Amino acid sequence: RTGQTFEGRLVRIDEFTVVVMEPDGTTRSFRRDGESPNVDVHDALQPHRALLRVYSDKDIHDVTAYLVKLP
Repeated sequence: RTGQTFEGRLVRIDEFTVVVMEPDGTTRSFRRDGESPNVDVHDALQPHRALLRVYSDKDIHDVTAYLVKLP
């Protein structure tokens, strides 16, 4: 509630605790109370995971077959 923000690698998150490792290696733990503190998680792989729902098995097999044939 102090308005501070922390950025880093998410180590753990559950309904009771948030643990973040900052870029300098400092580990910070925060007790959660409902929606506080506010946690914004950026998942760089999310767009790729979303595509997996769009591709059919045949699409994946076709891409794999193509990659196997590359020199």
